[in-house]
Amino acid sequence: MTAAMTDFRAATVAPVTLHLVDLVLVGGKIWTGTEDDASTPNQVSAIAIRDGRVVAAGTDDELAPLAAQARRVIDLAGRRVLPGLIDSHIHAVRAGASWDLSLHWEDVRSLAEGLRQIGARASALEPGQWISVVGGWHSRQLEERRLPTRAELDAVAPDNPVFIQELYDHGVVNSAGLAACGWDDSSADPAGGKLLRDAVGQVTGQIIGMGAFAVPLALALAATPEQSYSGTRAMFREFAAHGLTGVADGGGLKMTPHDYHQLFKLWSDDALAVRVRLFISAWTRGGEVGDVAALTEFLHPGFGDRRLRVVGLGEIPHLSCHDMEGLDPFVLEQIAYDELVEIVRMCAQASWPMSVHAVLEDSLSRVLDAWEQVESETGGVAGRRFSIVHADQASEESINRIAALGAGVLVQNRLMLKSTDYREGWGADAVRTAPPIGLMRAHGVTIGGGTDATRANWFSPWASIWWLVTGKSIDGAPPRDAEHLLSVEQALASYTRDAAWFTGEEHERGRLVPGYEADLCVPTFDPFECDTDALREIRSDLTIVGGAVTHASAEFSALRPAVD
Repeated sequence: MTAAMTDFRAATVAPVTLHLVDLVLVGGKIWTGTEDDASTPNQVSAIAIRDGRVVAAGTDDELAPLAAQARRVIDLAGRRVLPGLIDSHIHAVRAGASWDLSLHWEDVRSLAEGLRQIGARASALEPGQWISVVGGWHSRQLEERRLPTRAELDAVAPDNPVFIQELYDHGVVNSAGLAACGWDDSSADPAGGKLLRDAVGQVTGQIIGMGAFAVPLALALAATPEQSYSGTRAMFREFAAHGLTGVADGGGLKMTPHDYHQLFKLWSDDALAVRVRLFISAWTRGGEVGDVAALTEFLHPGFGDRRLRVVGLGEIPHLSCHDMEGLDPFVLEQIAYDELVEIVRMCAQASWPMSVHAVLEDSLSRVLDAWEQVESETGGVAGRRFSIVHADQASEESINRIAALGAGVLVQNRLMLKSTDYREGWGADAVRTAPPIGLMRAHGVTIGGGTDATRANWFSPWASIWWLVTGKSIDGAPPRDAEHLLSVEQALASYTRDAAWFTGEEHERGRLVPGYEADLCVPTFDPFECDTDALREIRSDLTIVGGAVTHASAEFSALRPAVD
């Protein structure tokens, strides 16, 4: 980073009787996120903030009168400023509940480093306390290109049960962990999972399947309310350090109303470092219709405030309509489809937007059938910001149907970690066009950028932006076709103004123009000027939400975070 990029000055203007604004940023390269025909230029050098919103944007000279009567002025010394990033599909609520109980391997690049982390954690814990790494990483990111063995985990944590989960694909449990789970060589496979064994039938410590993962997860992630509160708070601070100012949480498998208690307590304590938008999933297998009936009767879309708000239903309106990662055969049975239609009707009648997981074309087509059926019967679907999550295999016909309903698509970089697996499962040609972003854009479908983190992917928004721009994966597989890539500006738009569309906030979030929320970040590198491969290494030196600092690096050490 050049000296010009790191040299900044923060100063407080001499007191005056009236402060017209709270904060003015000057001397920057501020991408406002506007289109060419907007009244505010696409790039300005200064913005002014009052009461959490942008009140002016323009040149330093134009904003000089406001700077003269501001509570604080920050001279950016040429630094780039962006609207705050919004992850349009992430599973943050679930992750926050046990954030402090787990290690996080998104940035680990060698197995040796990971094992050192486990050893250090073991030294800090009492014997018998669990150590876990729960998704968010893949062995292809490691120099050794493999998972740890049971013996290696035993060596660094002999007295602590350890569970290491690679995405949703594989898990490894050490000897203490096997004992804590009640597993030995004579154990039967758990329902929905498998204990892998060696040639003579002894368990190796490797496990596969959600049913197997559930056993150590229930033990390793058992958090007290206090731990869930502090963990969620710490997670959002980490998100702010990456430039995130908002997340749209997609619910998740069997996320119950109880799982939101500590998030709502943080909200009531005014301690959220990011804006949170909630899509709430059904949680009772076989009782999804009742779940949604209760939600739509009790809650209303839009409940909340500018910091936390309930948006709608998703991403799992019905547990039997979920095709998981799209690598295994899936059939949407008629009884599940009929109940999905009933759920869509309830959402349409109650004005609840719906966001639905669909990786495979066959699954997507049936979801669209349900939407179109209800739209033809009663209306209430078209134009209500319904969205498809993933749509990796979407055909042009399905994209046309999405466009006709005024719906959007939430796209994530899941294939960045698993391109090889999908090439083996779908074929190389299919992966080069997954998801078909070029076709979506050609048909006017709004695209929201996101990660699907924290178990299915890295949580870094910049890794997702890198993938959207380059189409590359971590395993060196051929990149996606150029027609399905985005420019840097388009990728940033998917994480700002376009992400805000899915929650009905495109006229108040995602841009740095007068009247909009004052959410912004100062990236460590300028994404418009750095090499594209450097995109995934970007972090934030300064993050502001509603005019309040939520993260400040050493360069901005004079600015204390308002939410700590």
